[in-house]
Amino acid sequence: MKSKIFLFAIVVVFFLFNSCSDKEIEVTEEQKKQMRSTASDFMYELKATLSNQIETNGLVSAMNVCSDSAQALTNKFGLQRGVFVQRVSFRNRNENNFPDDYEQTVLNSFQEMLENDKLDANTDLAEVVDEGGFTYLRYMKPILIQPECLNCHGNLSSMQKEIRRQIRERYPKGKAYDYKPGDLRGAISIKKLIE
Repeated sequence: MKSKIFLFAIVVVFFLFNSCSDKEIEVTEEQKKQMRSTASDFMYELKATLSNQIETNGLVSAMNVCSDSAQALTNKFGLQRGVFVQRVSFRNRNENNFPDDYEQTVLNSFQEMLENDKLDANTDLAEVVDEGGFTYLRYMKPILIQPECLNCHGNLSSMQKEIRRQIRERYPKGKAYDYKPGDLRGAISIKKLIE
């Protein structure tokens, strides 16, 4: 009899544990707002830094913003806001910006949406996911190519000679060129550990 009660207790505990752990955690509007704000603020500051560098020192000098300053900016935002921020792309220049499995799935979804005219500047995705025994809030927002991006991300043969040389020198394995306006460049990816 004791063994039946013990077995029953184990089944009940197992059921309760599994039913609790299988419950999906919904993203709150406040969480979405915070992630959108972080992504928007990050892109605004990156664009402002890039524009200022182009205006002050020219296009060739501005390449340092994307290669050096952008990484410092992502680190700054991460520390200030308690998140991990990254720009990811299948056609990356910096090898550290290759998407993880989750980001690959979302980028593929964004690309499919773009091909079906369902992707725009307001598109984003926020969801709670379990990864490696931890629960995270994941947020992604697509980066679409703007005309000014083509100076460094357009057709290689159309770029200034010095820009083309620096791209080949800095990023020998880089794939971030031959884009056209409106193409999906990649995404801002934000990851926050949920406690």
